[in-house]
Amino acid sequence: MASATVLVTGVSGFIGAELIAQLLASGYRVVGAVRDGASGDIAGLETVRLPAHDEPDIAFETILDGVNHVVHLAAIAHTRLENGAEIYDAVNRALPVKLAKAADKTIKGKFIFMSSIRAQCGSSAPGVALETDEPKPSDDYGRAKLNAEMEIAKVMPRRNFTILRPVLVYGPSVKGNMGALIKLAALPIPLPFKSLVGKRSLVQRASLCSAVIHCLNEPKTDGAIFIVADSGAVTVPQIIGALRRGAQRSPWLFAVPVWIMDLAARVTGQGPRWSTLNGDLVASSALLQSTGWQAIRNTVAEIEKLAG
Repeated sequence: MASATVLVTGVSGFIGAELIAQLLASGYRVVGAVRDGASGDIAGLETVRLPAHDEPDIAFETILDGVNHVVHLAAIAHTRLENGAEIYDAVNRALPVKLAKAADKTIKGKFIFMSSIRAQCGSSAPGVALETDEPKPSDDYGRAKLNAEMEIAKVMPRRNFTILRPVLVYGPSVKGNMGALIKLAALPIPLPFKSLVGKRSLVQRASLCSAVIHCLNEPKTDGAIFIVADSGAVTVPQIIGALRRGAQRSPWLFAVPVWIMDLAARVTGQGPRWSTLNGDLVASSALLQSTGWQAIRNTVAEIEKLAG
């Protein structure tokens, strides 16, 4: 597939930059679809304008002329927008469905939709999350992603699509909760996280992008939904410890009773973030691995590299 052309949306995002590098290294031609107002020259790529969700179908079909595959990364990633149901629906549901519908008519290859583990469950969940579990998204962000998944399956009867549900993604320059932990770990002070025991699955950014390319080429992934995660789950103390070891420092953690931290989070309005930090969200990528993709085995070792 060295001469195949891949149209990628969200090329300027955290995942997009790494995916572009991997696609180009693999011999693909990449075209970036960018929104109005975005840079027209991202990493030297050829770009086209990504139509808005309410534009006619022909606008989406036009940008797919000469394209073999589509990878849709573009989305509103923030999960806590106030009164955001309409925005999530427009950008995270209607837009990818329009693009998928056009892809069904025009491309011979694959359509990869980057969904989220939040289409399956909330910020924490009991047991081990599997693709066979009944989806129970807990917010507008997750519901929009799940609705997009279901509609993409309907508008692509040839089943030439794959839906990926990544867990929290980490890598250089990551933001969000993981970025906040990196900043905390860099502080020259002891941190009160030693007593936190919640386990969370993560996925390395480069590994997630390798999963995308795997799905472009592997027929066993056609028409399926896959969780994407490293093989092991980690706790906050393990993350902080790994970051500080990577910086050649002591973990420097001490324990505070969990109930005190829980109370402090509620009083300061940080309840949702606290739930994310100390709740369990363990997910298995065994199904995707069964198709030939290889997951990261040592998440702690990979996190250490982020401090380098």
